[in-house]
Amino acid sequence: MNIRFKKVSLAVATALALGMPLMHGCAASSSDSRVEAAVEDKPFYDWFNKLTSQVEADPKYKRIPIDTEAQQNEFLVWLHDAYRHRISKQEFASRVNAQYPNHDYETSFIVSRLP
Repeated sequence: MNIRFKKVSLAVATALALGMPLMHGCAASSSDSRVEAAVEDKPFYDWFNKLTSQVEADPKYKRIPIDTEAQQNEFLVWLHDAYRHRISKQEFASRVNAQYPNHDYETSFIVSRLP
């Protein structure tokens, strides 16, 4: 699978997982090496796809207002860092809750599924 297709696929998965509207080209044009690393990390990508399915199945999960490419990339890097234990689950939750208040349920939902 080529890199551009993987990035677009991850953007679609992110949109679904977070309940945000699909942003065309999101993450596909990023040159951030941390975003590239997340996209190329197959175990993370597989886990992320499972998270997407779980979010879609939960009627209580509400959209986190991640509206820009920069916000999406930042969130993806935080999520990848938490997945790879570069930051703790608590640090991830703290960052998300500070940036996106009133989404405690959604944050807890994601954190509870991190390895």
